[in-house]
Amino acid sequence: MNLNSDQVVALAPDPASAKAGRGLVHPAKWPTLGQSEIMVWGECQGSGSKPYQVSVDLDGLAFKCTCPSRKFPCKHGLGLLLLAVEQPDTVKTGDPPPWAANWFAARRDKAEKKTAASAGKAATPDSPADAEAAAKRAAKRLAKMREGGAELALWLVDQVRHGLATWPQQPPAYFAGVAARMVDAQVPGLANEILRLETLLRSGDGWLQRVLGQLGRLRLLTEGLIRFDTLPAPAQADLRAWLGWPVDKEEVLVTTPPVTGHWSIVGQVLTERDRLWERRTWLLGRDSVKPALLLDFMHGQRNFPIPLAVGSRIHAALAFYPAAWPQRALLLDPPTQAEPLREPFPALADFDAALTDRAAALAANPWLLTTPFAIAGVIPVRRGNGWRLRDASGAELLLTMPDPEAWALLALSGGQPIRVFGEWTGNDLRVLSGWTDRFHGFLTTL
Repeated sequence: MNLNSDQVVALAPDPASAKAGRGLVHPAKWPTLGQSEIMVWGECQGSGSKPYQVSVDLDGLAFKCTCPSRKFPCKHGLGLLLLAVEQPDTVKTGDPPPWAANWFAARRDKAEKKTAASAGKAATPDSPADAEAAAKRAAKRLAKMREGGAELALWLVDQVRHGLATWPQQPPAYFAGVAARMVDAQVPGLANEILRLETLLRSGDGWLQRVLGQLGRLRLLTEGLIRFDTLPAPAQADLRAWLGWPVDKEEVLVTTPPVTGHWSIVGQVLTERDRLWERRTWLLGRDSVKPALLLDFMHGQRNFPIPLAVGSRIHAALAFYPAAWPQRALLLDPPTQAEPLREPFPALADFDAALTDRAAALAANPWLLTTPFAIAGVIPVRRGNGWRLRDASGAELLLTMPDPEAWALLALSGGQPIRVFGEWTGNDLRVLSGWTDRFHGFLTTL
């Protein structure tokens, strides 16, 4: 078993499931228990006469349980995995029962068929008729999007001309109406940016500077939409992403060769808006500080189908989305060979090197909001009521972390330089993980 308790708990869809799973870490609750190199299985006695059958695929961290829970993984899967991690002597090695072996074999068969089907589809080009129809649909959508962008550009000019002094008194409907028109124009990305504008308006002291920056960003997006045809293909791909015009996964597979190797999962951020959960997972290659970002979405509960445990190293094939500064990637198949990180993740030497990297990213993709960073030799320090990170040269940058997590980071460092990974937005840094003698992750929910 290559996982630890913290990594298992991090897979829980919510704190209640983690607590309930912890309550099942008792061998007496499991009439049947067993494990092999590739899976763990068990029967957990519930309220009914028939125990629930629980299986865990260790290679890809997949769960199966016969209980009626709609959470994934459910408390029984979490409890079984915690029991195998914390009390391995109670989970005997052997051959799986038929119900567990059949599930595991079906998973492998399905994965192999999916891989073969993807390879066959990628090898078969679209017919000329299909390509022509797709081009017509794209042109029609682009024309509608431009109409929405032109309308928003006029609205932005009007706002600046009349001034922003009365904006704090505007009701939410003032911005919601503009956002709704962008949705009608098939530019949902602009609608999200307008809603972000309203959030910044209510953000307290310094709101005016932040709002002006967001207005500039909106202007840059509308200007890019107006000049879409003249942009290089990578810049068009970046702009499409921010405008909410996604690239089909099939197109990613056809245009981008996969990158296969070992990846360290060094950070994860969960965000919820209107019951839509977003999971941002950051990966670093074994020998490279160039990151990969996996984006997953689930409605209702954060029951993501593929668990990605922070602080583990996986073997996986990724295909990067077309971009001027490739960052977002597509996970081609469930990861395999998951094991805890046992060596520091690669990092840059100081803030100067990180700033150079961020400047290159923004020069290639001026619409970027957030870039990742991995820096060695930094120390968290308390300054007044806030926190900063200080690098080896003595330079300091504002650290954006809740007090309990910032104090925990300081305790981990012991006042000594440590290696950190996180997200960088403007001048604000959010640390998602750190390395001292081992990996330490911070579960971040926004």
